[in-house]
Amino acid sequence: MTGTATPSVAAYQVIKRFHGNEILKGVDMTVQRGEVVCLIGPSGSGKSTFLRCINHLEKIDGGALYVDGELMGYRQYGEKLIELNETEIARRRAGIGMVFQRFNLFSHMTAL
Repeated sequence: MTGTATPSVAAYQVIKRFHGNEILKGVDMTVQRGEVVCLIGPSGSGKSTFLRCINHLEKIDGGALYVDGELMGYRQYGEKLIELNETEIARRRAGIGMVFQRFNLFSHMTAL
């Protein structure tokens, strides 16, 4: 087999700002199919923000994110990125699994 397989997730120079504060500062990351990756760091370091950007729950301010070779949340026309409509974004999100920290599907039930 020659060539390189398309990564499951690829981030190139991802930037995210909130209220003028740069939270993600040019993040680069590639995750191959079947690879297990852990994001670790102190509270407030941008881990959850980055995960939210991967599935376009947060819009990035720079760079590009690809999921299975498709640009996430945008379509590229030449040098310009056009944001997709919500239906298309939802279609692309359908293949991404994510569980938020402290998420309670049924708040009245426990594991016990």
